[in-house]
Amino acid sequence: MKVLLAASEVHPFAKTGGLADVAGALPRALHALGIEVAVCLPLYPKVRRRSDVREVVAEHVSCPFAGESRPFKLLRTTMPGSPEVPVYLIENPWMFEAEEQLYGTEPGSYGDGHLRFLYFCRALLKIPHATGFFPDVWHLNDWQTALVAPLLRAVHRNDAEVAAAATVTTIHNLAYQGVFPSKDLAHAGVPSWFLQEGKLLEDGLGNLLAGAVRFSDAVTTVSRTYAREILTEEYGNGLEGLLSWRKDLLVGIVNGLDTETWDPSTDPNLPAHYDAGDLAGKRDCRDALLEESDLQPTDGPVFGCVSRLVDQKGLDVVLPVMDALLGRDPSVRLVVLGSGQPDLEDAFRDLESRHPGRVHARLTFDAPFSSLVEAGSDFFLMPSRFEPCGLNQLISMRYGTPPIVRRVGGLRDTVTDGVTGFTFEELNPGALAEAVDRACSLYRDAAGLDRMREAGMETDWSWARSAREYVQVYRDAIDRRADGGHLDAVMQDLPPEPIEVELPELADVPSGYPRDVLTLVPFSPDTLFCFWELGGEASAARIAALEPDARPRIRYRLTLTETRTGEAIHAEIDGTTQQWFAKVAPGGRYRGELHIEAPGQPPQRALDAPEVRLPADVYPEV
Repeated sequence: MKVLLAASEVHPFAKTGGLADVAGALPRALHALGIEVAVCLPLYPKVRRRSDVREVVAEHVSCPFAGESRPFKLLRTTMPGSPEVPVYLIENPWMFEAEEQLYGTEPGSYGDGHLRFLYFCRALLKIPHATGFFPDVWHLNDWQTALVAPLLRAVHRNDAEVAAAATVTTIHNLAYQGVFPSKDLAHAGVPSWFLQEGKLLEDGLGNLLAGAVRFSDAVTTVSRTYAREILTEEYGNGLEGLLSWRKDLLVGIVNGLDTETWDPSTDPNLPAHYDAGDLAGKRDCRDALLEESDLQPTDGPVFGCVSRLVDQKGLDVVLPVMDALLGRDPSVRLVVLGSGQPDLEDAFRDLESRHPGRVHARLTFDAPFSSLVEAGSDFFLMPSRFEPCGLNQLISMRYGTPPIVRRVGGLRDTVTDGVTGFTFEELNPGALAEAVDRACSLYRDAAGLDRMREAGMETDWSWARSAREYVQVYRDAIDRRADGGHLDAVMQDLPPEPIEVELPELADVPSGYPRDVLTLVPFSPDTLFCFWELGGEASAARIAALEPDARPRIRYRLTLTETRTGEAIHAEIDGTTQQWFAKVAPGGRYRGELHIEAPGQPPQRALDAPEVRLPADVYPEV
């Protein structure tokens, strides 16, 4: 079986989040199972600067885009650690010259995202003929590669060698769907047949991920529970109806853990090593964690947390629970590592100041210290509001540190209550406190605690396990592709070839569109997803007027106002961010404002969002 995995980011070449980890680790695990796998991503400047040995596959590969051919150069390297896995790099400086902001080129704007990644999809479909690698399965990841599925079925349907392949689309986080106005997709050369409801349009807007769900032969997401949650209004982000229609194609597979990198018996960041058969080194790591954190030695439990400090992670509930526990038990210690929302950072600083010598808050990202927190803690706190998969709970179990998690998404699928960790249902201080109290009780039972540690360390969450599940999905997708009946509803009105005769003939395609927009989307009963673009003339002029060294220091002030009570929520946000998750009141009605704060200038009101209404505080039964 041949698989071509396409992604906008792949570790270690380019990374902004967990997608890169999956795209970097899964191909190696598939290869170990005998799958012939290749990987493809854009050649960003950061990739070009790497020292990998690259060979030119083709200097000039013709690629149709926006009514004309915009060729690319194709290079080949190999996956570090797995030289048998080829990695194809698509080079087109006009498209892929973004540095750190892979999905946008200006502060606050993703306005050209559809251009670069629609082009990427077009280029991907040229890979088989350029390389001679004709996959049996295209493994697509998130909206950036989603257009491959509909293009393969419609535009390339008469190219027998290419069109015979099945498509599998993985949804890593349903909050990101690739939503753009239909006119923008038309401008980029998407055939008009796609630009209708039931194809690439969802409620009047182009939705690339929705198109992939309709045209793919299988759809996966990153845990079994998340696969069920996204069928509900609370977690479906507007696609719950479509996903329910396609539920027979939907499979949840928990992401694996890179067990070579995360291994307490070899981790170079630990002062002592250990495994499930000999936990002595873990006690040495515990002592080192307390010393490194300037915390008083103790015989009591040490709680750890490594996380982005954002509302999604539920850390606002950790604060009162740990404050109360520290107040009544002087032997307890807490170590927190992470950064994020200023209000949460300030709250953990305050907790540290009120419990000197017993709380350490390191408000940054420190990779070596994260290993020490995972190994040196007795319990790991992870009470997320939602968690498609989660990684830190897997690391903590691997390091013999039982996690305390909320039963959502991948946390529900990976942590067994009372066996490998502790779980709770409702996100409130009382529920978390009950789980923490159970952990403290187990801490006093040394033999029982060691059994839980060993159970977590011996559970297989490696990529080998996940890869075996993906291979079965690939086989099912190939069988489904051969039958084809699942596509009848979306293909029934397909016009004769060629369907691209209506492409607009455009001499040039702009790098973005002059659009300013702030959008509020209910994500769950108590979470509002906010995202914005600042590509309009006024915003562009405002940014251009700044001194070059001031532009990286732009900050945003997001204000969400409950329209009935007048209560306001404020968030101070870094200027490289284009979205935010805000904790709000279930059933509330909120409107939004975004202000720009530049050095030496008063805040300027830039964007407004109309009122949206949150659903009632009812979580789905999953």
